[in-house]
Amino acid sequence: MASSEDRRKRMRFPLHWTVRLFRQPGRPSVESITKNLSTEGFYCITSESFKLGERLQCMIVIPGGGNFGLESSVGLECHVTVRRMEKLPSGFGIGCHIEDYSLVTDLGPPAL
Repeated sequence: MASSEDRRKRMRFPLHWTVRLFRQPGRPSVESITKNLSTEGFYCITSESFKLGERLQCMIVIPGGGNFGLESSVGLECHVTVRRMEKLPSGFGIGCHIEDYSLVTDLGPPAL
């Protein structure tokens, strides 16, 4: 459960899933791995900085197998808003709030 000092309303889980962040159609995505995830958002470390309030599209890849009983990977296609941005020695830590999402069951072949 969250402590009284923790601002987050939802429990965070230490899930390390691939996330691809898209700024604009046609631009390359920024790929990362989530550090933690909740029903309202996620935190990850990226090689690029983002602005507070910036709206992004993203794809969170939920791996197949494992504890979820999925035969193959599925994705959550999300609209997110950057709520936290910090400079780190290894890149930039960003916290994103999930505004809405849809489930994508056919992820197709990996991009080259």
